[in-house]
Amino acid sequence: MKRKIGFILGIILGLTVAFLPPPVGLTVKAMLGLGVFTWAVIFLIFDVLPDYIVTMAMCGLWVLVGAVKFNVAFSFFSNPNWWVLVGAFGLGLAAQKTGLLRRISLLIMKLLPSTFKGQTIAMIGSGTIISPLIPSFTAKAAICAPLSRGISDAMGYPLKSRGASGLFAANVVGFIAMAPAFISASYLGFMLVSLVPKDLQGPFHWMGWFFYMLPWTVVLLILSFICIMYFYKPKENDSLPAGYAAEQLAKMGPMGGKERITLIVITLTLLLWMTEKLHGASAPVVAVLAVAVLLTMKVYERADFRSGIAWDAAVFVGTIVGIGTVFPALGIDKWMGQALFPYISPLFSDPYLFVAGFSIIIYLIRFVILSQTATIAIFMVMLGPLAVQAGMSPWIVGMVVYVAGNTWTAFYQNAPYVAAFYAVGGDMVDHGQIAKLSVAYMVISMIGLLACVPFWQMMGLIK
Repeated sequence: MKRKIGFILGIILGLTVAFLPPPVGLTVKAMLGLGVFTWAVIFLIFDVLPDYIVTMAMCGLWVLVGAVKFNVAFSFFSNPNWWVLVGAFGLGLAAQKTGLLRRISLLIMKLLPSTFKGQTIAMIGSGTIISPLIPSFTAKAAICAPLSRGISDAMGYPLKSRGASGLFAANVVGFIAMAPAFISASYLGFMLVSLVPKDLQGPFHWMGWFFYMLPWTVVLLILSFICIMYFYKPKENDSLPAGYAAEQLAKMGPMGGKERITLIVITLTLLLWMTEKLHGASAPVVAVLAVAVLLTMKVYERADFRSGIAWDAAVFVGTIVGIGTVFPALGIDKWMGQALFPYISPLFSDPYLFVAGFSIIIYLIRFVILSQTATIAIFMVMLGPLAVQAGMSPWIVGMVVYVAGNTWTAFYQNAPYVAAFYAVGGDMVDHGQIAKLSVAYMVISMIGLLACVPFWQMMGLIK
């Protein structure tokens, strides 16, 4: 019923907007473009069709109705950042296929105390370390969440107990909540940078992104750990059986040739991304060559390349980023900026007010707009010009949406969280137990972003 309502409402509202008389500042073509955009947003909100189909059709309709030319609507597929995205997906596929992610997690677990506290740190730490290696929330959650179930069972925690919930919560923090700390931790990072005007993208390479988000990262790591200890720490002092992590590593066997190659290639790729300013080899070139090496060394075959990479996500990103080129081409972004300025300008008057107020707005909007990707794209296009006028980098707008939108208060809000929930059997925890950590995350992430404001001011992102 929900999809039927969305289908009808999307068509009606889309046609209505498309054929309205253009207001001052817009053209007939712009109204056609807005009509198609309205249709797409309604379809995304009501989940009428898979997101990548909706945005692919959106770009096609923009061309069909004559709003823009093909090379404008589909411009991101010739953008270097799209190739970084494909390369990152290829690296992630290798790490997933060879078992490297699981091995790294177990090694970190082995190094830390076998107590609840020690393994909570291990879960958060392994997620943070692994985050840059694979640009898919869902894949990381699905692969690594069962580790928390294994530890919980080995410690003897009953299902849905404080201990079991705490270990799962630590996994969520490490493998999902920490993603905004690194550009390569999710395809959302590459998409976000692509929505920043080209002349302002320079600082947002791998190392720059990490540096700008460092205050937020530190705040989230420390306060999330404290919250998990407060909410979930068991009253009894349990610990893992002696040698548990070593036993699990032994079951995996020694590191094979393909796993070694993957480790070397990923390490070199990350190092080259981090030091791009020193050697001049661009991130897209490094990413493409890394995948070429993995294919040449038979880490995975052509069939894996076809089926293992999330091509639907790559197409979705490539098409939804079209909003960032179509709207400026039709003058819609400037018109939106002028129309929204009287209402939004108070937020931009003070960066601390913007971070806090806009975070709350996104918390509420994410109960309605389920696609985090769409939320980032829409608000960056709408508010990016206003940010520039206010002396603020549009990247900050995107980061507030990215961070604030990464909640799991309602079960349906966060697809990677759902993947993790069912990857541990769907019976390890009650969602209500973990939802209170999401509420804490809202407060913690806002504090982290507020801590970034003076840092961003010193770095020139806020004038």
